[in-house]
Amino acid sequence: MPSPLVVCVGETLWDVLPHGEFLGGAPLNVAAHLARLGVATRLVTRIGDDRRGHDALERIRALGLDTQLVQRDAGRPTGSAEAVVDRSGSASYRFPAPAAWDALEADDAAVAAATGNTVVFGTLAQRSAASAAAIARLVAVAGWTVFDANLRAPHDDRDVALASLGRARFVKLNDDEVRVFARWLGTDPTPEALWPRLLDRFGTESLCVTEGARGARLWHAGEYVEQAAPPAVVVDTVGAGDSFLAMLVAELLRGSSASIALARAARLAAYVVSHPGATPDYALEPLLD
Repeated sequence: MPSPLVVCVGETLWDVLPHGEFLGGAPLNVAAHLARLGVATRLVTRIGDDRRGHDALERIRALGLDTQLVQRDAGRPTGSAEAVVDRSGSASYRFPAPAAWDALEADDAAVAAATGNTVVFGTLAQRSAASAAAIARLVAVAGWTVFDANLRAPHDDRDVALASLGRARFVKLNDDEVRVFARWLGTDPTPEALWPRLLDRFGTESLCVTEGARGARLWHAGEYVEQAAPPAVVVDTVGAGDSFLAMLVAELLRGSSASIALARAARLAAYVVSHPGATPDYALEPLLD
């Protein structure tokens, strides 16, 4: 495994909901949890020179994250995700464009941070050619690459997603994403069928599949592990997958076994869903027992 610096790259945005605006984006959430878990972390993202951008910087610092690699954009606004609720109460999101994170740059500082270290990336920030190219450059110099697909319609481009698989050594998908990738790759829509296809076609070294209340599965370092979801009273599912990934990456970087890493990741995700917000405060000791 590479040295334990983790670089999370991609979108930072404000979730615009009926009851307020909340800073988020998968890369930010993962980075915030990694920092809380004691992992050296850098966030490569881009925000606008606007009110939301200034508020984002304050919030990022409050989460304990270094902001040296947070890029500022004078011409594009800070990103947002606008919730659209249908008649049944189901919510979907619209991501206005352009946004500052559409113009990510792989500048010298970002490349230096990524070189030889762990890079965590997804698909949403690759909706623009500029940001996709920047992410590809950072991934190319990394020591370990973690792809959290995080497919978000209508920016769930097949070619972008499959190219990302080709750049990743560790892949995390949820059960819905397993079905999407299985359809794209012409295999049965199950983790058991998808895993050998990823291994053969892309050389994927590790695959983690989260399945909500059913738990999670992990293929890693020659092991296959299943983990049930701990009991939880669900208050807010936002950020649960990000917290899960952060703990999983942190534990694997520290040399924990697949079973211990998966159990601790599930424990943190259960805690997060039982509290409001994507990055609630928590004590580490109970999560590591």
